Amino acid sequence: WRDMSWQAKADNEGLKQRLWDLEKALERAWEDNRDIREEMTRQYQELQQQTAAHSQRLEARVKSLQEQLATRLQESQKTQETATQALAERDRTIAQLQGKLYAMEREYEKILHGNLDLVLAKMAEASRHWEEVGTTIAVEHKERLQEFGLNPLEM
Repeated sequence: WRDMSWQAKADNEGLKQRLWDLEKALERAWEDNRDIREEMTRQYQELQQQTAAHSQRLEARVKSLQEQLATRLQESQKTQETATQALAERDRTIAQLQGKLYAMEREYEKILHGNLDLVLAKMAEASRHWEEVGTTIAVEHKERLQEFGLNPLEM
């Protein structure tokens, strides 16, 4: 009985020691688990901060690029409007100049036809004059030939 009691006490002491060792191991495991959890929480928070900072930088970059795009689009639209206005002005100027050119052509045609009519009239007058002069000369020569007793038709 004593041996059994002593054996039971020894087993009890062994179990207590083992229980104590297990409790210490459990505490270490809990501490390790807590340390791991804390480290993971810290890393997670750091990653969240990095992600948030990166997200903010990307959002700022997107906003900047959108503003640049809007500016470029406005500049492009203004340039296109200016070019369209310049082309319209050029077309109006060309149309005006063509109108003036056609008017000048008509005026020059009138002047040319008027001058040609004057030249033709002067040529007709000159032709009549020289025909009269020629006829007068022919008549005078005919009369002179007849004065000398010559027949002008025989010559």
